Amino acid sequence: MFASQIPGVKSQRIITFILCFFQYVFIHCTRSTWSYVSGDMTNQNYFTSKYLGYINFSFLFFYGIAISCLGQFGDRMNLRLFILAGTFTTSIIFTIIGVMIQIQEKKNYLYLILQILNGMSQSTAWPGLLAILNNWFVTDKKILLLGCFAAAPNVGDIFGDIYSGSLIGRDDLPLYSAVYLAAVSLFIINLINVFFLQSGPQADIKKRMIEEYEQNKKKEKKNENQQLTIALIEKKYENTLNFSLNLSKNETVDNNQPTLQVNQQQEQLNYFTAWFVPNVAFYAFAFGCVKAVYYILTFWLPAYLDLKKVPDVAWITAQTDVGSIPGGILVCFIGYYYNKRAVIIVPALWIGTIVMISVNYSGSLKHEVAGYISLIFLTGLFIGGCYNNIQAAITVELSNQPELSKNKQATTTVVSVIMGYGAIFAAINQIIVSYVEQKLFLYCGAISIIGGIILIPLVIKEVQRMKLDSKMKLDS
Repeated sequence: MFASQIPGVKSQRIITFILCFFQYVFIHCTRSTWSYVSGDMTNQNYFTSKYLGYINFSFLFFYGIAISCLGQFGDRMNLRLFILAGTFTTSIIFTIIGVMIQIQEKKNYLYLILQILNGMSQSTAWPGLLAILNNWFVTDKKILLLGCFAAAPNVGDIFGDIYSGSLIGRDDLPLYSAVYLAAVSLFIINLINVFFLQSGPQADIKKRMIEEYEQNKKKEKKNENQQLTIALIEKKYENTLNFSLNLSKNETVDNNQPTLQVNQQQEQLNYFTAWFVPNVAFYAFAFGCVKAVYYILTFWLPAYLDLKKVPDVAWITAQTDVGSIPGGILVCFIGYYYNKRAVIIVPALWIGTIVMISVNYSGSLKHEVAGYISLIFLTGLFIGGCYNNIQAAITVELSNQPELSKNKQATTTVVSVIMGYGAIFAAINQIIVSYVEQKLFLYCGAISIIGGIILIPLVIKEVQRMKLDSKMKLDS
């Protein structure tokens, strides 16, 4: 993944991956720190739990709107500046929140306003970082790298839990101590990236990287089991599928949605045309369901467990992220090496749904805490694994399709569609979930099932490809 014969490229790729990874780690660290601290703030009458739901809704909603609007501009400006303009703002906003907690400012609308601004400022990070990685890694195997990169939010959540659990839970320090530490951590990585993060290789280096990749591809062409990205899978099988199976327009995924016609003179993709890139709409709608479930668990699981009077809440809730790290990597690697995507994601999503619904009944287990920990870990492994894979690896694959050959820097625009819609849908569910809190896991299960149903057309198409591939091998 990192290897290259071009001098300096391997080391720069390693540095870029590490810097991008920890940039997002500390972005998410602020989110999980807020999640922990805000729960205690409701107990100290800063705001009610229902008002906290409005704050969380506002954060996610404006994050989604901002990423939808701003994401496409990442393709038109220096990516490093695009990212750091938002992340420096986030560190400042989080510092202000810490100051307000320290002086015991309890005007709840101020926290609402700050979280709205926080959501908008954070919107530049994910699409910008994915675009930088897409610039530096030109091989098909970058999908595996992005499967690993998708663990950054989970690592960030764990950092936030450690900050909050250590300073507040163990050492009994004030709430603002963890907030300050998260803000300073983000500021430090921002400062490092000002000097060391590069948006992409120079034009001559990028050309040599592409030539190197093409040469390596020719050497591997004889391998019948060559791994393919979504774009290459579509290209390899589409014509044969249409001829051999005589599929009608309503039975194929690509014909379910209008084909994007890219004019030869068109240099940039915009937010609206990106919806018509093949498969983007399907994954955007499915991702909305998965993200809604993930953020319901992130924001509401601690309150649910407190209501059930379950001990060791911090350890239990952390298992969502602990499970998501290996889950995302496994789903990505299996999908890549078997040239399948939806066929892997939908079963994993539904297995995770069964496990998640089982959490509703884990209180009847003999060892209650162990039962919760095991089930939440498995929920993270399957549902969190799908969440990580879609938001990173699949999103970048979709931005590299042949239809976008004239839009070489379309990554942030496609990311803005999938991530933007997902955040808005997750935000709406933050309002709904306060009314179904007693049936938290049953509600999450229903959303998760719908997410899998949305991807069924892609599953059908991949199964058809599998049958055709088997037939072609038998004929040969």
